[in-house]
Formats: sequence, structure tokens, C-alpha cells
Amino acid sequence: MTSTSKLREKILKQRKADFKKHSRKLVTYDDLPAPYSKTKLMRYIELKFGERLENIIFGGTIYELEKTLGIDATTISKWRKIVSEAREREFWSQFEHH
Repeated sequence: MTSTSKLREKILKQRKADFKKHSRKLVTYDDLPAPYSKTKLMRYIELKFGERLENIIFGGTIYELEKTLGIDATTISKWRKIVSEAREREFWSQFEHH
């Protein structure tokens, strides 16, 4: 006779369920996927500086960042607008009724 746990495991394997171990590590804002699509340059800046784009582009004036990042101030300004609008959309989406 097959135990219920073995039967459950067999069914889950047939359905190709994921058996990864779960951690109790709290999910932080930095662990969540970005609510906007990133360009190759955005991803490059994140990799180069080892931090999320939002943390980088809001960490000083656009002119300081222009010198630090080597990117035009207008691009940084556009990125700030994209991130801000995405954050706002994400915030208000929780109040929408589906």
C-alpha cells in the first residue's frame, strides 16, 4: 500500500512540480522584479554599479549622476520619469477592482 505522501509526491512529479527548498528569508523591495522594462543600458549600469537602477538614479542630482555614470543628464531624467510612473502605476493598481 502506498502512503499518501508518496502518492502526493508521485502526482506532483507527473505534473512537473518544482521541488526547490523554500527559504524563510524575507523578500525585500530589491528582490522584486522591476515594474517596467529595462533597456540594455539600464541593465549595464545596474551590473556595473552592483545595485538596482532606482537606487542609483535617485542617489544625487542628475548632473552629479551624469559625471558619475557617464550618461547624459536628459537620459537620467527620462529614467527617473519611467521609474516614477511605473511605481505610481504599481501603487494604484492594488486599488483597482478586477
